[in-house]
Order: sequence, then structure tokens, then C-alpha cells
Amino acid sequence: MSSVSAVYAHKTLDVARLRQQLAALGPAPRGATGTACTTLLEAKAVRELLCYISELPVFSSEFAEAFAHDLTSLFHLKTLKYFYNLPAGTLATSLAKLASIYTSKPNADAWKCFAEAVLAEPKLATKTVRHVAAESKAFSEYAKHADKLEVLDPHAVYPTSIYRQCFATTLSNDDASLIEAVMGTTITTSIKIKSGLLEVTSTELRDIYKPLGRCVVVIDKRVDGIYGEDIEQYFAHHKIKLHKLSYSAMEKDKHIEAVQQILIDFKTAGVARNEPVLIVGGGVITDLGGFATALYHRNTPYIMLCTSIVSGIDAGPSPRTCCDGYGYKNIYGAYHPPVLTLTDRYFFKTLHEGWVRHGIAEIIKMAVIKDMYLFELLEEAGPELITTKFGTLNPEDKKFGQICDLIVGKAMEGYVRSEYGNLWETHQCRPHAYGHTWSPGYEIPSGMLHGHAVGTCMGYGAYLAFDQGFISEKEMHRILKLISIFELTLYHPQMDDHEMIWKAQLKVTEKRGGNLCAPVPKGKIGLCGYINNVDKKRLVRTLTEYKEICMTYPRKGLGIEMHCVDVGLEPAGTVGMKETEGSHLQGEDEEKSKISNDTSYAQWIKKEQEKRRSAHDERLELKTYQAGQKCPPDFSKDSLFHPVVESYATAVTTPASEDVAAIAKVTDAEGLFSPCMVGQLEGQFLKMITQMNGAKRVLDVGTFTGYSALSFAEGMPQSGKVVTIENDVKIAKVASRLFKRSQQSKKIDLVVGDAVKIMQNMIEQGQKFDIVFLDADKENYVKYYTLALSGLLNKNGVIMADNSLCSLVYRKNDSRRQALHDFNELVRKDNRVEQVCLSVREGITIIRPTEKFWGSVETETSEKIAKEAKA
Repeated sequence: MSSVSAVYAHKTLDVARLRQQLAALGPAPRGATGTACTTLLEAKAVRELLCYISELPVFSSEFAEAFAHDLTSLFHLKTLKYFYNLPAGTLATSLAKLASIYTSKPNADAWKCFAEAVLAEPKLATKTVRHVAAESKAFSEYAKHADKLEVLDPHAVYPTSIYRQCFATTLSNDDASLIEAVMGTTITTSIKIKSGLLEVTSTELRDIYKPLGRCVVVIDKRVDGIYGEDIEQYFAHHKIKLHKLSYSAMEKDKHIEAVQQILIDFKTAGVARNEPVLIVGGGVITDLGGFATALYHRNTPYIMLCTSIVSGIDAGPSPRTCCDGYGYKNIYGAYHPPVLTLTDRYFFKTLHEGWVRHGIAEIIKMAVIKDMYLFELLEEAGPELITTKFGTLNPEDKKFGQICDLIVGKAMEGYVRSEYGNLWETHQCRPHAYGHTWSPGYEIPSGMLHGHAVGTCMGYGAYLAFDQGFISEKEMHRILKLISIFELTLYHPQMDDHEMIWKAQLKVTEKRGGNLCAPVPKGKIGLCGYINNVDKKRLVRTLTEYKEICMTYPRKGLGIEMHCVDVGLEPAGTVGMKETEGSHLQGEDEEKSKISNDTSYAQWIKKEQEKRRSAHDERLELKTYQAGQKCPPDFSKDSLFHPVVESYATAVTTPASEDVAAIAKVTDAEGLFSPCMVGQLEGQFLKMITQMNGAKRVLDVGTFTGYSALSFAEGMPQSGKVVTIENDVKIAKVASRLFKRSQQSKKIDLVVGDAVKIMQNMIEQGQKFDIVFLDADKENYVKYYTLALSGLLNKNGVIMADNSLCSLVYRKNDSRRQALHDFNELVRKDNRVEQVCLSVREGITIIRPTEKFWGSVETETSEKIAKEAKA
């Protein structure tokens, strides 16, 4: 007998009797709904059923196994144990669900109508069964049973939470000088993979929150911007009061102050201890909201509505809630799983492809160490999971949709089977930690998305498993191939720092109670084993060998959009950091750069200069590329910046305003090509250039969704004006909508059409600008440049050409590569201007006409005036 069953020693589970009673429910009561509810509780069959269920060990393994093939019944029977304290609406819907399983269809239909009638009357639906029973003729019977439960099982009659139970065995010696106790907590949770949860025909959320009278929802601001109206319409349709609490939920927001704010908002909203909060969003809001509910009244239930893959199969159902602080990831936390997790692929359709890819890493993790069938499903589906966003972009392909649901479901099953059996993390045999042993040491410094970091660690773990003799070389390559075909990272240059990874191993060993206990595949794919000893020599050797293998894979083991900044996220290095935090994060090798006692400053500086000289040839004008070449030089990389540098620079740059950030969010939500935006770093650069220049008029050639135009506008006085040109009508509509919502709407004029013709018309109209920003089709940069110098610039005005260094990044067969090189050479040779090409993002060339240019313009103007006067 289990510990939980021991609590119910007075009542033996008789499954046959229970099923018999369910089948004998009889017809639903008729008449006025209020009277019908009272009649329902007076019915002997219903009273005996409810009283019997309230005495059963519904949280025990025995009970669960008895209904292993009827999980819907199990869900509602666990609820009905607490019928005294349930709202009448919940009682009615649970009985109706059970009637649909155990009684005839006409009877089931009648029960469904009865439940709908109860829900339609808010005062009745929210009234507790205890109070309804008090008005019935059977009240004395219910009161007698409640008195009995008060002694035998107080939890059933006076619950604080209907989702968890506690039990204990306490022993003492005769004089109570020694007391020993064994305590336990049993928690129940449910997970459902559904479709169309926000369609008004769906009753999943209605059945939970209608009887409660309202829904308090904690939602990610980004998700609110996309699905907020749908959520509001859903609850409005079902006449459920919605109290929405919206929070920014980027990695940089995952700090303790955010949790504190949620707690304050809970108190202000009057959240009850037995009222499940609805949390909507991805991994970060899951962690923040879940942790807040764990702290609020020490245990407040919550329901997780997952909108991302990571939350849908990992963070959502996870009992581990947490937040960052003082530069440490997940330093604060609690074990507090949701009472219900809902995953709907519908929400995946608005995810950035990079987020989809990063989420798939967590599915691969479970496939490799838990489920060969899931592994084969991933091989079958392939990259189409990314391009169709788990079948949400091609809903007509029903078969593929079923595969997608199965992949999500099997990944979820594998995860919770691993996690829930070790709920409090009391031991370290944790299969779901595969891919999370060494990567924490280099994830933040590399700027990688978590999924890509996990990908590198899974790949290395698979190689270690092969090196250990756990799996064959063929199986190892099969794992690496799966990671690679989903365009996840197998190896990142940050992993060349073996010392960093060794230190990470020491830290994780300490964290895991002195054991490395690294989960890896063992025996075959789909089974898990553990490696507990990897000395430094072996670590360095295997990392070196693993890198050589990765170099033979596509992209030399690199992933697609592997860094946070690639998908519009704040760099990972900012997690949990506030203005006064992070001082301890100074490099551990800081002392290495200090002057030793026996070295003079002069000697030290000479040594340092020699060491760094090769990396700074440009300071000494030791050029390796000679200007005037017909084609740009070869450049093997697809990016100009080092991820760590880019992450750090972005982290220490003023964040974008809410209006500008909204542009990034909507751009992604609309499925538009996000790299066309200038982004936070360059946006702030444009704003500050505008302020320093004192610009009052800016011409923005190439609007896209408006990031640059809005950045310019924010740098202007109220009297300023940005004229922005966009050729694509569809994209222009998106930009226009965003401009109208912003605080800078009066400063921005959006013109739709051919930029060359529009600029020619502006010249004829005599329009002048302090800044002309070129960020449209690269093939026409020479034309735009020529037109800008043909009368569009105010004196002391400048031209700024974006993406000027894409002449290096674009592929050799891309016509834009040569077009940009030709433009750069044209500007270089133009003796009327001076310019500087900055390596900000993908290159910005700032071009300023010289006095020689303005002198020639003045001469031409004087001659023109003289001619006109003579005429």
C-alpha cells in the first residue's frame, strides 16, 4: 500500500462499484435551473456517487492505474473528490462529461444541456455545492458525511488546494526527546494537447473559469500584442470577466523584481488561494509567473497556456519555476508545476523560424535519450517542421498535422515521465538534462540561443557516449545528422576555450551534489545512461576530436540564426542583470592582465602592444586590401560581427522604446523578413546621429516596417519631419499602422511608390533634408546617391548608406554584392565628398559633401539666377 493509500485505509477502492454508480447516474434533472440543481443533489444515486468519490484515494497510484485507459474520467473524478467546495458550474460540467462516457447518448445529451444551463446563470454557476446542498432536503445527509470526512480526510471537506495533498508519519520516544517524521506531498496535474483553444466554440477554458466568475491572466506583452484581442474576445463571448496582467518577458526581464511586481499585482487583483491563474506565453513568462504563484500564499495554482515550443514541451509543464539575479541564471526558484498545461500548435504560426528551430532542440533531447519512435518521427518530418511552423502554415495537410501533434505529444510524454518522477530533483539521474551539462558554461558568453547551445552539448554528449562505448559510431552520426538537418549548432567557436568548459564542468559537478552524472544515449538511441567521470585531459581530447567531426558537417557545424540577436532577442548576457548587479562577473582571469611586481609598466605595455598589434593593423594604416579593385575581396563569413561583441554592445546600449520595439514584434508576427530592420543597436545609432546633427528633416529611402523612420523621428524636435519611401504596398500598410499607433505619428510622412521618381519630384519641388538615409534596393544606391547630391541636401547635410559592407557578406553570385562594391568605389572616387565607412551592423557609410561641392552648387545657383533674371 502506498503512503497516499494509507491515508484512506478506511475506504477500499472498488472500481467495479464506482463504474456501476457512474452508469446509474440516471437522467439529468429538469425544470428551473436553480431548482434542478437542488433536485440533483437530492437524488440518491448522485448523493451516493459524490460521497463515495470524496472518500477515494484519487491521488494514489492505484487509482490512477485503475483509469489508465480512461484519462478523461480520471481527470473529472479527481475534481469531484472535492465536490463540497466546487462551484455548481464545475460540478455540472464534470458530471456531464462522465455521463457522456458511462450513460446512453440521449442521457448524455440531457446532462450536457443541464450543464450549459447552469453555466448560463452566473450566480448559480459560481455558487458552491456546499451552499446549494444547504437548500436541499438532503442537507442533513451531506452534513453528516462532511462531519465524517472532517475526521477521516479533512482535505476532502476543507481543502486549501484541490490539486495537492500532504501526509506524514510522525514517531517519538516516550519522553518526546527524539522525534522522527517522514512527510510527503502528492500533486496532481494534467496536460492536454488541443487545437483551437481560443475559438469561441472551444469550452476548455470556459469550463474552468466560468464557474469561478473571472480569469486572472498573466501574459507576455509580445504575445498580448498578437493574441490579446483573441483572448479578450473569447472571454467576452463566454461572459467571463478578464483581469489581464501583461509583462515584458524577454530574457533580460527574467529577474526577481519582475516576480515581485507580479506578486504586487496579484494582491491588487485579489487573487484567491484556490483560484488558478492563467499564464499565457513562452518560457520566460512561464518561469516568472510560475515562480510568482509558488510564492503567493505559498501555493497558488496556475494553468499554463503555452504559445512557444519550449514552453509547450518543456518549461510549460515543468515543476521548476525560477528567475535570474545578480548575473546568475535561475538563482531563485521553487518546484511548483501547473495544475493544467495546454498546448495548441495554432500559436506556433507566429513564431520566428529561429524560435521554432531553437525549440526543436528540446524535442531532439527527449528523442535521443527517451524515445526512438519520436526520433524516427523527427527524421520523417525533417526541416518542414520549421518552414511550416509545425504544420500551422499548411493546415490543409492533415496527415502532417497529425505527425506534428504526435511529435509534440511524445516529446511532452518523455519529458514529464523523466521530470515528474524526480519532482524535487532529489537525485541527478535526470535524462532530460541531456544537452545541459557543459553548455551552461559557454551559452551566455557565446550569445547563443538556448536551443543552439543545447544542440552543441547534445552533439558533444553523443560523441562522448561513442567514446565511452555506449553507442556505435553510426548511431553517433545519426544523432549529429538529426541536429544538423534542423539547422541547429553542433559546434560553436566559443567551445575552443577548453578552460572555460572545464570550469563549467567543475561547477555543474558541484551543483549536482559532487557527481557529473552527464546523461547521454546508452545502448541505443532512445535509452539513457550516465557518464560520471571526464578528466581534463579527456575533455580536451574529445572536444578537439568532436570539432574535427563537426567540420565535416554542413556549415562546419554552425547553426542558422544561432544567436539571440539573430532572432530579435536581447543577448543572453543580460539575464537577470540590473544597474548595480554583475560586479562579480568580471573575468576570473582578471589578474592575468595586471602588471606583475617584477615587471615595469614600460615593459608590460610594450609586451601588450606587440601581442595586440596584429589585431589592430588599421590603426597603423597597415592595409591588407587595396582600394580600386574591380570586385570586393573574398570574405568567407556570413556576418561581420562576432556574436559576443554584438551581444555586449547591444546589452550596454539604450534599449528601444516601446513604439520601436513594437515594430520588431509586429514584423515577426506578420512573417516579414526581420533582418531588413536596422535593429536596436543601429536604431539607437540613427537616433543619436539625428540628435547630434540637429536634423529637422530626414529622407528615409526604404521604409520596410518603419524601424529606422521611427528611430529618426524620436531623435527630432516636435517640429521635425521624416519623409519615408516604401515601394511595397503590403509592407507599407504594416508600417503605416505602426506609425499611427506611435507617439511620433505627426512627425512621419509615408510615401508609397518608386523611390527614384519620388526623389526626382522632391527635387523639382525644392524639398531639402538634413539627412538622406539609403536603405532600399542595393542595385539603385548609385541613383539614390546621385539624386541626393542633385538638390535634396541642406548645406551641412549628410547621406547615410546602410548595408554598405554587405559587399563582403552577400554571396558571389548575388548581384547586390557587386552593386554595393560599385557604389562604395563611386563614393571613394568622388572628390566632392568625404566619407567614413563604419562597421556598425552590416556597415554604414556616412557621406558629407565638402566645401568644394557647396562652392560649385552656389556658383551653379548664381549662374542660374542670373540667366533667369536676364530672361
